[in-house]
This record gives sequence, C-alpha cells and structure tokens, in this order.
Amino acid sequence: MTVRLDLAPAAPAPEDGPRGLAELRVAEALGREAAVLIADGALQAVPMRMPPGAWALLVTAADRWVASGEVVLFAGEWCEHEYPATGCDGDLVLRLAPPAASDTDDEAVAVRLALADHGQWMPAGTWPRLGRDWPAVVTPVAATVMGTYIDATEADPPAPRPMPVVGNRSVGRIGVRDLLQAGLLATDDELVYRRPGLGVHRTGHVTAHGMLQLDDGRLFTTPSGATTALGSPHQNGWGFWYRARDGRTLLELRNEYRSTVDGRNAAE
Repeated sequence: MTVRLDLAPAAPAPEDGPRGLAELRVAEALGREAAVLIADGALQAVPMRMPPGAWALLVTAADRWVASGEVVLFAGEWCEHEYPATGCDGDLVLRLAPPAASDTDDEAVAVRLALADHGQWMPAGTWPRLGRDWPAVVTPVAATVMGTYIDATEADPPAPRPMPVVGNRSVGRIGVRDLLQAGLLATDDELVYRRPGLGVHRTGHVTAHGMLQLDDGRLFTTPSGATTALGSPHQNGWGFWYRARDGRTLLELRNEYRSTVDGRNAAE
C-alpha cells in the first residue's frame, strides 16, 4: 500500500522541448501514485519530511545521462508499512528525518538510504543535513547503488539456495530461478505485464540467471520488484506477470512448483 503525496503540476512543455511530467509518467510507466521528485533534470515537489503514516520511499527510478551525469529522473513509491528485506534483494528505500534534535530548520533534512541485501536492510548512504535540493544530491548515489547491485548479480549469480523442509512442508522461498531450474520457465521466455486501468502494457523476459529483465533493460530478482518499478504499489507481483506463449501467470507456475515439491517430500 502506498501513501498519496500531492505533487505540484508540471508546466506544459513546448512541442519540441523536454517532456512534461504527465508525459513522463506515461513514457516511464510510472503509476499515478508514484512520487516523482526529479523529472528531466528539474526538481518537482520535494518533501522535507516523511508523509504522515509513511515508512519509507521505495526508489523505483534513479536515472542519469551517461555522458554528462545529469539527473533526469528520480521517483519512488511511498510505502505505508515496513516490510522485511527477506526476498527483496535490490530494493532501495529512502527515509527522511529532522537533521538533529537541536535543529528546527524546516529547510533542512537528514536522508538515509538502505538496501535490501541477503535478508537485511544494509546502510547505503547517509546525509546528516541537506537542503531542498537533496534529491539531486542523493540520486547519483542511488543510481550507482542500484546499478552496482544489478551488475554484480548478473555477473555472479548466487549458488542455488537450499530448501529447508519441516515435516512434509517446504518452507523455502520460491524464486524465478527455482522455476527456471525446475523447467517450468525457460531462458528467454517472454513475460507480459498489463494493467489496463493504468494504461500500462510492458514486456520482459527470463534471463539465464533467473532474473526478470524488462523491455527497457532493467533487471529484477523478483516479480514484485519489477511491478513496483512499473508504478504498482510494492506488493506480490507474481499474479501480474504472465507467460506470453500460454497465458499462465508466474503465480500459477509457482503454485505448480510448490505442489510438485510438496508431493515429492510427502512420498519420501
């Protein structure tokens, strides 16, 4: 679930000029609830404190031009409830706080980044005191952290995870890689994500390392991470992605995998 943050409307862009915020949301498949803090290099609505009831901002876009390093997009989803880092490797969250107990300046903020890595939220960056341009300061670091994580994961995939069994019930967390290894998915299987109500239709495919790669090249370890990046609240994304060749959702394939493993365990 996300927390709504009212954003300042973007001024109309010239026909041949930069994209307006509304056009950018469509082009980048950002949901109506997404908080866009920087668009095409310009600061939008910049919060200096957490919105009421929010736990963190799940960063879904931190894009820069390769040549110049200019920040062109920084966006995320406000998450109302804290969620565990387990199974969410690569998720990057941002939290805002007053800079210090003695500092009452509303124009200053402390910013903290944390990365989900192997079941823990690991510190990824801390700024004790920044001004209203804090998104421009934080975005290059966020982009580096997210890019480094994806590159490392793709180049050096982790070893297959053991699946602990209690009695006849498997308690391991099932991932896309498990379905690939079991033959329920194949490398380069095309996946489709459609949300007609949001006007979103995107495709991706399964990599040889068991990741989900979007049509724009971004890589995700979980379907939920991919749906979040496409503008959906952070939630179980298994039911939103389906295999193009037969229309079966990843949730159906995961349930088949679970039934197969549980049946095998019961027979042993």
